[in-house]
Amino acid sequence: MKKYFALLTMWALLICPEILLGGWTCATPSAAWSPRFVFPTVVFHDTMWIMGGYGVAESDVWYSTDGVNWTCATSTAGWPHRLGHTAVVYDNKMWLMGGCVSDANRYNDVWYSTDGVNWTCATSNAPWSKRFGHTSIVFDNKIWVIGGYPYSNDVWYSTDGANWICATSTASWSARFYHTSVIFNNKMWVIGGRSSGSVYKNDVWYSPDGINWTCATASAGWAPRYELASAIFDNKIWIMAGYANGIDKNDVWYSPDGVSWTQAPNAEWVARRGPSSVVYDNKIWILGGFPELKNDVWYTSNPGGIETVDSQSPFYLKISGSPARHSIHIRYSIPTLSKISLKIYNISGRIVKTMTNQMNAYGECEIVWDLRDANGEKVSEGIYFIQLRIGSFTDIEKVVIIR
Repeated sequence: MKKYFALLTMWALLICPEILLGGWTCATPSAAWSPRFVFPTVVFHDTMWIMGGYGVAESDVWYSTDGVNWTCATSTAGWPHRLGHTAVVYDNKMWLMGGCVSDANRYNDVWYSTDGVNWTCATSNAPWSKRFGHTSIVFDNKIWVIGGYPYSNDVWYSTDGANWICATSTASWSARFYHTSVIFNNKMWVIGGRSSGSVYKNDVWYSPDGINWTCATASAGWAPRYELASAIFDNKIWIMAGYANGIDKNDVWYSPDGVSWTQAPNAEWVARRGPSSVVYDNKIWILGGFPELKNDVWYTSNPGGIETVDSQSPFYLKISGSPARHSIHIRYSIPTLSKISLKIYNISGRIVKTMTNQMNAYGECEIVWDLRDANGEKVSEGIYFIQLRIGSFTDIEKVVIIR
C-alpha cells in the first residue's frame, strides 16, 4: 500500500508544478551599507535606493544598479534618522514619510528629493498622526498613507505631499501596523500585520478608492505575521518573510487574486523579519532584515520555482532507481569546465543534502545517493527533488523514497 501511495503522490505532483524548486541568488552577503531592518527601498531612475532604518546612526541614502555595488548618495539627508518609515516614487521625485526613533519620538513629516542627496521638507506636520510601521503606495496619481502605529486603520492621500485628505478614519480592516500594501488589479491591497493585543493577522483586503474596503480572505493560507515583505511579480501578489508567533520566516507565497494562496519553495536566505523588498530588473529583491541585523541582498526571477530546461542543451541530469529503498543513481554531463551544484531538497523546499558543490568540473559524472541527509540519518519516505545547476543552466528531477 505504501508503494502505491508514493506513486500516486508522485503523479499528483506532476500536475502541480508549483511545488517545484525555485532559486534565490545572493547578490552580496554584505552590502556597503550597514546592517538594518524596517527600511524602504524604491526604484528611481532605473536604480535601487534605500533610506535609513533600524541599526544605523545616520539618515543615510544608498543606491545601486546591480544590488552588488552600492554608492552612498549622502550619509546625512535633511530628515532626521528614523526607522519604520516609508518611501515612494511620485512626480519624478523620491518621497519619504513618517517613521520614528522610538515609540515616544515619532514623525509625521514628508520629504522629497530628485537626486537622493538634497531633500526638501514638504510638510513637517501632516494631518495624519505621528506614526511608524504604516504603508505608503502611489495609486490614482496620489500618494497614500495607510494604517500604522499607534494602531491605526485610517487612510490618507495627497497630490503634493503637503496637503492631505482623509479618505477614511476607520477602514473596514482592524487597526494595525507593520502590514504590507501593494497595487494589484487596479486596487489597493492591505495584507497581514499586527493588531492591538499582539494579534498577528493573515487577512487580505482591497479597495478601489481607499474608502470602501472588501475582505478578499479573512485567513490566507500563510501563517499570521507582521514585518512581512511583498511584491507584485508575474501578475501575482507575493508575500514572504515576517515574524509569526515567535518564529522568523523565509517562506514564500503567491496569489493571482488575493483569495487563493499557493506556497512556493522556501527561500534560500535565512529566515527574517523586517526586510525591504522591491521589484527591479524583472526580479524580486530582498534586502537586510532581522534578527541579527543583516545587510545581505538577494534576488530571484523565478520565485515560484517553475524551471524550464532547454531540450537542446548539452547538459543533462538523469536519475535511475526511483522509486527507491536503498539508493538513487544520479548521472549528469558537463561538456565544458563549469561551476556545478548538485543538491537534494525535500517537498517543503529545504535542502536535505548537498551532493557536490565545485567551482570547476567537467565530463560525464555519476553519484550515488544513499538516501541519507547531511547528518548521515536516513531520510523519511516521500518525495524529493534533485537539482543540478551548471552555470546558468538548471535541471530538476523528482524521486520517490519508499521505506
